[in-house]
Amino acid sequence: MFNLQQLATMAQYVGRARDFLRTDIYYNLILYPLVSRKQRKLLAECRPNQSHTYTSFNRSPGQLEALIGPVLNFITQGAHSPGQTPLQINVMAGSIGAEAYTLASTLLNLRPDVDFHIHCSDLHEETVARSIDGVYSADEVLAGQLPERFFRNTFERVDGFYRVKSAIRKRVTFFKADIVTDPLAKLYPPGDIIFLQNVLFHLDCGAAYRAFNNALSTCKTHYAVFIDGMSLDMRVDLTHRHQLVPLDYKIRDIHQHARRHVPEDWWNYYFGAEPYLFFKPDRQRRYSTIFLTP
Repeated sequence: MFNLQQLATMAQYVGRARDFLRTDIYYNLILYPLVSRKQRKLLAECRPNQSHTYTSFNRSPGQLEALIGPVLNFITQGAHSPGQTPLQINVMAGSIGAEAYTLASTLLNLRPDVDFHIHCSDLHEETVARSIDGVYSADEVLAGQLPERFFRNTFERVDGFYRVKSAIRKRVTFFKADIVTDPLAKLYPPGDIIFLQNVLFHLDCGAAYRAFNNALSTCKTHYAVFIDGMSLDMRVDLTHRHQLVPLDYKIRDIHQHARRHVPEDWWNYYFGAEPYLFFKPDRQRRYSTIFLTP
């Protein structure tokens, strides 16, 4: 006879096996040719939503680990490292400020040795105004199940809302910009680290290419770029063109975690991303979301 703990353990194994067969074997292998064709058809027929403003705090813990570890090591060891000047981070299409404030809070609390400033733009006046205020509802803050330490370090309670702490807000400058048409190199300071995330898949192909090139025009000669949320084929092409090197750090885990923000039937959404597939060529370049200069 099995005791309750053994039965519970067996149930977990059965559940994992079922999920593996359903997701990794059925969806990701058997159905992949069919569903990938379905998404390509969708992409050819749909118009991306350029007013999409979905965002969340602490969206990619794996990326944050990479930022405070190997990315900062890479930047500070470069021939043109920040030295005594602040590390400059440029965030494009920052929506209501969740990404920029997440970066600022993480660096302040986990890398207090690093002096930095963040410039963050968005297309919409109203989102820029909200970012500057730094005040968010409970739904906006708590929906992502934030780690207690991050929540405590980042927010203070004000009249039923949550406001980003002053020390964090002082580290970020917000302004309005169109990443496709505005001269970003004149609007941003030269950047050590660039974030162009979860926006390119909301642009048509030509606009996405222009936005990518425009964003990289704000970079210093030695830089890192974070580029989640874009066509994977486009990612391979653009990073090859710019001779960028994928950072070999938790690539699969970061990619798979990002897919939590998209429904399981990813092929029915133009912003859906395929799972990490072992048979794809150039997997590091395809699935990495962080790239470095050679």
